[in-house]
Order: sequence, then structure tokens, then C-alpha cells
Amino acid sequence: MSSLNQYLQFFEANRAAIDSHAPEAMNCRRDAALATLRRLARFPDRGDEGFEVVSLEDMYAPDYGINIARVPFGEGGKSGVHGCDIPNVGTISASVVNDSFVNDYQRALPEGVELMSLARAAELYPDCLSLSVAPADNAVVALNDLLLQDGVYIRVHRGVSLPKPIQILSLFNASMPLMAVRRIVVDVEDNASAIVIACDHPRTTEVDYLACRVVDIRLGRGASLDFNDLEEATARCSRSSVITAVQGADSDLHISSITLDGGVTRNEYYVSHLGDGCHTSVNGIVVAGGTQVVDNASYVVHDHEHCTSDQLFKYALFDSAQGGFEGLVNVRHGARFTDAAQSNRNLLVSPQARMHAMPQLVIDCDDVKASHGSATGQLNADALFYMQSRGIPADEARMILINAFMAEGMEKIKHEPLRSTLLMLLDRRLRGCSDSCAACHGHH
Repeated sequence: MSSLNQYLQFFEANRAAIDSHAPEAMNCRRDAALATLRRLARFPDRGDEGFEVVSLEDMYAPDYGINIARVPFGEGGKSGVHGCDIPNVGTISASVVNDSFVNDYQRALPEGVELMSLARAAELYPDCLSLSVAPADNAVVALNDLLLQDGVYIRVHRGVSLPKPIQILSLFNASMPLMAVRRIVVDVEDNASAIVIACDHPRTTEVDYLACRVVDIRLGRGASLDFNDLEEATARCSRSSVITAVQGADSDLHISSITLDGGVTRNEYYVSHLGDGCHTSVNGIVVAGGTQVVDNASYVVHDHEHCTSDQLFKYALFDSAQGGFEGLVNVRHGARFTDAAQSNRNLLVSPQARMHAMPQLVIDCDDVKASHGSATGQLNADALFYMQSRGIPADEARMILINAFMAEGMEKIKHEPLRSTLLMLLDRRLRGCSDSCAACHGHH
């Protein structure tokens, strides 16, 4: 029996309670989501197309609790005790504690910026939940629609350049196994610009957690967004995340996804262009060890002229960790003068580590420039020998080479204070610090 059935049965038994804690704009989407999930009948399993590494059937199989009654756990809404401020810069911050929105930003927001609970936004702007460009048969998006009760809404009005990054800190603090249904909606209007930092952290290493997360992004004409996604969890945390983005003409989107610790992670990215002159950058950095599994799947569709995209995913895999990358660039008929590049580079630091890579190009148009490639290898033995012969200890030499390997991905992170923090976290991770997120908690 598919693990999906337990969620369908749970929903049918508890729909009245779920609806009672959510606005009508969310509740009216549940019937379509239910029909989609019944038609699919199961989650994607290992071996299905695009799922060579991760099984969502296995990820969703455990009996997690779902907090449909909106009961606060532990510190409740007091997320400030677990701050994750980026050093040397003030951020506009909000938190999602398990799956409930908490506004940590006590001062007035800059003019032309809205940051609020998604449940509240769905009452004010019912169409804000209709931004997704994920495939209609995506099981994670459908399950998110089925059970969603709250989330985060960010809106940057036309022509506004946000002076500070917006930081969304997602925390788990429940004392029992819990699945959190999370959603972030980012709407950057014409000629506006913003930086968003999304961080995932648990409060304990002793509890099993699962995050079912969807991020929907819309960029207006000439808009710019730098979206940075940091996952630094524990081996008992799993995450299935879908990020969708639709870009207006001449817009600029940068997505950086950084996975430094966790259990099983599946990230999907869907990007589509609505006009000419768009630029899209999707950057992935993965450092995985133990039995960690990290799978990234990226789909960028070009169907307008003079658009560019670049994808770079770099993995460093230790111990028995497994990595996966499935990437597709689709240049459709009429998308002339497209310039698209896709690259995947992987470093297997131990003999037991495994990597699956499947980069793809589908080009149905002339007058385009497109490239893709993937390479997987090990540390350069000659370089290690040379460094050790100059008195550098073996462990330090390995760290230097791994840092050098990851440097290209780090350089693509545009926000300098965040990049500095991530370099510090990467160094701690490579040194085997089990509490690396302490560097984000004031121990700078």
C-alpha cells in the first residue's frame, strides 16, 4: 500500500478541522489537490524517472504527526531564542516555528514592502496562491495544497529596492515526530528588487522531522530577486522542497541552494519565462556525509527570445553519502538567441560515496547557444602528495582542496555577508563539527 494513502485518509477524517484553521482561499484548493493525489495513487519511488536516488514513498512513509490544531510546541512563537542572524548586516526577519508564522521584525517595514502570514495574505490577496508553475501532477505540491494552513508572504511593490535582506528562519521544536507543511510566496513587482534568505534548522537532534515545503516566486517586468536557501539540519530531518518561479520580461533571478547537513533531501526547481530578456541562475552547493542523501532536480524552460540561464551544482560527498542531480534545459520553438549553460561537478571524498547525474538539453529552436556537462571524480592524489611533501598535514590538505573545489559555487552567492557566513559554516562542516549551526547562533 502506498504511503500516500495515510495522508488521504487523514485528510478525509480531519478536513473540517483543517479548514477551520485556514482561510477560504486555501480551503478552496483542497478538492483539486485531492483529485490529483487520488489520480497519482502514490508518491514517486526510487527508480521512477527523475528519482534515481530518493524515494518519496519512503520519505513520507513514517507516521509523523501533523499539527492541524495549530498547537504551539516548546517555546511556541518565541523563535528569537534560536536566532540565525547573518553577521554584519541587519535583516528583516520572520520565522516559521514548525509550520506557524511568527513575525520577529518589530520595527516598521520599509515602505512598499509587505511581510506577513500567508493565511492573512490569502484573505487580502486570494490570487497569491496561484503563482506556482510546478507540473500539475507534482505530488509534493498537491500534498502541500491539501494540508496547507499557514506560511509566509513577501511582497515588494513596484519600483521598490529593498534595503535589507528578508530572512525566513524555519525551525522545528516539537518533542515528537512531526511533519510541517510550509509555503513561502515571494512576489516582486515590476522594477523592484529584493534579497531573501531562507534557513532551515531543528532545535534538537533527538526527534524525527519532515518538511513538505513549496516556495512560489513571481518576478514582474525588470524585477530582480536573489533567493538563498540554506539547509542545516540533522540526520533525523528529511525535506522535500519544490521551488517554482515565473519571470516577467527583463527580470533577473538568482537561486542559491546550500545543503550542509541533514538526512534525506529532495529539492526541485521549476523556472519559466513570461517575456524576452530574462536571466536565470540556479546554483547548488552540497556537502554530505554519513548516510545523508541529497537529490537536486532543476527544470528551466526557455520559450522567449534573448533569455539566458546558467546552472551550476557542486557536490562533495563523504562516507556513504549519496548525491543526485537531474537537470533539464528546455529551449522551445521561438526562443531564439537563448544562451543556456548547465554544469554539474562532483567530488567523491570516500570510496563508499555515490553520485548519480543526468544533465539534459532539449532544443527545439535554431539560433541558440547551449551547453551541459557533468563530471565526477576524487581528490587529486598528486596535489595531496605535493602539499604533504611541503609539510601540510593530510587532513588539512584535503580541506584545502575541497574548499578550492567548492569555491566556484560560493562565488555565485551574491550577498557578501551571507557568502562570508557560508564559507565559515563550510569550513566547520569540513572539519567535522557536528554543531556547525552554532556558528549561526551568535558564536561568530
